[in-house]
Amino acid sequence: MTESIRAVFFDLDDTLVGDGAVDAALLAIGELAARHPDLDTDAMRTANATVWSGCWASQGEQWMRGELKDDALTREVWRRTLSGAGAGGELVDEAVELHLEAERRTFALFEDSRDVLVELRRRGIPIGLITNGPSAFQREKLRTVGIDGLFDVVVASGDIGVLKPDAEIFRHALDRAGVLSAASLHVGDSFAADVMGAVGAGLSAFWLNRERIAAPPNAPRHVEGDSLRTVLELVG
Repeated sequence: MTESIRAVFFDLDDTLVGDGAVDAALLAIGELAARHPDLDTDAMRTANATVWSGCWASQGEQWMRGELKDDALTREVWRRTLSGAGAGGELVDEAVELHLEAERRTFALFEDSRDVLVELRRRGIPIGLITNGPSAFQREKLRTVGIDGLFDVVVASGDIGVLKPDAEIFRHALDRAGVLSAASLHVGDSFAADVMGAVGAGLSAFWLNRERIAAPPNAPRHVEGDSLRTVLELVG
C-alpha cells in the first residue's frame, strides 16, 4: 500500500472534526432559558434528548442528500423539543438560531487532524473530502475549524444527492480529483459508510478506530488504527 497510494480522501464528522451537536443543544437550552425564565429547563433537556432519534429517522437521509434546507433537521428537533416541554412554537426560530451559533462554537478538530493534512500537502499528496451532509453546512464546518483551504476536492452528499456508502459518491470524488481508485485511500470512522463504501468503489480503506472496537465479521480487507497519524505511514 505504501508505494501505491497517490491520493487520500477523508470523511469529516468524527474523523477530522468532533460532533458538537449534544453540547450545542445544551448550550442553546441554557441560553434560551436565560432569555425566557418561564421555560422549564429540565423539561427541555429531557425532550431534546428523546426527539433526536425520531427526527433523524424521519428526515436524516433527506437532509444529508440536500433535499431539505440546511436548518430543516435542527428546526424539527426544536419544534418537537419546545412542544414536549410545553412551550410555544413562536420560540422555534430563536432556538434554531441559538443552536446553530452554539454548534459553531463546539465544532473542534481532533488533535491529529491538522498535522496530518498539512503533512500530506507538504508531500504533494492530493487530498479530498467525502462527507455525508448538506453542502453548505459541511463547507461552513470546514471554515469554522479552519481547514477549508487544505483540500483539493470537497464532495458532500448534498452536492449530488447520494450518500456513502454508495460507490457513486466515491467515484464522483475520484473523477474530480483526477485520480484512480486503485491508487487512492479513503479514511473514515464509520465501518459501514467509509470502509465498506470505499472498498466497494475500489479504493483502499483506513478505518479510524479510535475506540478500538472489533471489526464486523467477514470484514473486507482494510487497514485500521486509532490515530490519523497512522495514515502517514501508508502514504509514500
